[in-house]
Amino acid sequence: MRGIAVLFLLLPTSALADPVNPVVSAPWLVEARRSLGTRLVIAEASWEPPAKPRPYDSEHIPGAIHIDTDVFENGSPRWHLLPAAELHAAIGALGIAPDSLVVVYGNQPIAAARVWWILEYAGVAEVRYLDGGLGAWKRAGQPVESAPTVLPRTRFAAPLRPDVLATTSYVRKRWETSILTDVRSEREYRGEISGYSYLDAKGRIPGARPAGDAGDEAGPYQTPDGTLRNPEEIRRLWQQAGILDGREIVFYCGSGWRSSLTFLYARRMGLRNIRNYSDGWSGWSTTYEQTANGTQWRQKPSRNPVVGPASARGGL
Repeated sequence: MRGIAVLFLLLPTSALADPVNPVVSAPWLVEARRSLGTRLVIAEASWEPPAKPRPYDSEHIPGAIHIDTDVFENGSPRWHLLPAAELHAAIGALGIAPDSLVVVYGNQPIAAARVWWILEYAGVAEVRYLDGGLGAWKRAGQPVESAPTVLPRTRFAAPLRPDVLATTSYVRKRWETSILTDVRSEREYRGEISGYSYLDAKGRIPGARPAGDAGDEAGPYQTPDGTLRNPEEIRRLWQQAGILDGREIVFYCGSGWRSSLTFLYARRMGLRNIRNYSDGWSGWSTTYEQTANGTQWRQKPSRNPVVGPASARGGL
């Protein structure tokens, strides 16, 4: 990646838009800040509990806005992607225009990858992921600031990119022909735990192949300093998992975060026949209903087939 970054710095501004590799380096971003003007939007993505301070408020890349992942999802206990109109409204409220080039980073790589994928799906012209995030920026000798940046609201309207999304109905039709790739932990895959404090169901989609836990602290997909592993390491991992046989790959985790990171890797490696099952195991396994007074949610097993303890609990 370092050699690629040097090549970018020698090319004219138009060449900054690499049509294949969405992952960029700190030197690339330094050059982009000089040459792209207001078309460039830098965004730090994260989710923090309400009472916990945001790292963004202490230091961030100069000019970066903050994106709380909650603005793109429908809240507890589902945490599924918003419908298109609401999603576009949320993006416009952040000051992102359809022709923006957005560079996303974060101290939670899967949160940054989630936002990268959401903006890609929503139709933002170009979206990039800063490898190594703020740490890489600082190691490159670049300054930080603590003052927040808020961009003027804009009206966002753009065609969606449905070819990057797998919905539950899509997976129902394709789960026996596509390669369903499970990037949760081994215990989640085996159905020992759901993986989430707010999700009851345990198990996996039938036929899904495990490809390592893509979580921030799991190891297979990230180095200790938060940078992404060499794509060839991931290619070997996926070859061993048997998911690179030319068929469509559908990545899933619990609710679309870890699978966004693996989708990012796949795009980085030039794979095209790929989708992210954004609602993930939560969307496959569970139906959510509000109680009569509308103040609480009830989780019920879906009618989709599963493998694991959930199938013995009466009806998943």
